[in-house]
Amino acid sequence: MAKITVLGECMVELSPESEGLHRMGFAGDTFNTAVYMARLGDEVGYCTALGKGDPFSDGALDAMRREGLDTRLVREVEGRLPGLYAIVLDENGERKFHYWRERAPIRDLFSQHTADQLIAAAKASDLVYLSGVTLAVIGDIGRARLKDILAYVHSLGVAVALDFNYRPALWAGAEAAREALDGVVPACRFVSLSSEDSRPLYGREAEDLAAEWASTGAEVVARDESHAVNVHTPEGRIATPAPNRVKALDTTGAGDSFNAAYLSWRLAGLPVATAVARGHDLAAVVVTRKGAIIPEAAMPVWPRG
Repeated sequence: MAKITVLGECMVELSPESEGLHRMGFAGDTFNTAVYMARLGDEVGYCTALGKGDPFSDGALDAMRREGLDTRLVREVEGRLPGLYAIVLDENGERKFHYWRERAPIRDLFSQHTADQLIAAAKASDLVYLSGVTLAVIGDIGRARLKDILAYVHSLGVAVALDFNYRPALWAGAEAAREALDGVVPACRFVSLSSEDSRPLYGREAEDLAAEWASTGAEVVARDESHAVNVHTPEGRIATPAPNRVKALDTTGAGDSFNAAYLSWRLAGLPVATAVARGHDLAAVVVTRKGAIIPEAAMPVWPRG
């Protein structure tokens, strides 16, 4: 069992249930990953900011605790409400998100107190996990502080994992996103990206970047449109085939769940190919359910150890 600290935003999720009806839940890219990691047996703390005393912030905290997440790194901000997003699906289950998060408290996550708490938690962790969305929503001050924190814990031997998850609408432009991501990559032991991330940011294919970053010591998961995964490590490239296709009902959370299973099993010492296969297995279940987080009873079961 690994000890993991995850940083990001937990939002109110409105997921389509039937014509004109949405179901409310709580989700967000790194939150989804944190939940799935905890379900796989890891000890997970979640670092975020919520409002205080309103039913939506309280609901998010309750959801974290039900999933077994450590909430001591949750900052509560008076007079603010958590972000909200609604999912719209097409006939193939592909999703489009609509967000309301301009004044979400995550934008003020990094007080000095939060930074000190995060450093202490990260130093005691096997892994610190974040995404490009995390970097986008914490603002300039937060990014500067987080970059320094990650460099410091990396120097102590703590693994850092980054999912690029580039969302252009969250950034002032590709240059700002690229600068922020480039500032974090040198601290990372694990990186995950697709060509959908790399082309608009760097004008390059994910495979090319993965090989380059792996040569400096990172383990880089490069995903392509077929869902085949090639993992580049300092020892070389490991190609894995695309999984069998399943009929997707809702692709929300597919990548987040893949990352959770991949990293959980890599930290447990499993080979790359096995961790990729288990990531695909979990994602294949997630896309057959509506919303980012499936019922716990639907989780695949694998032996630990």
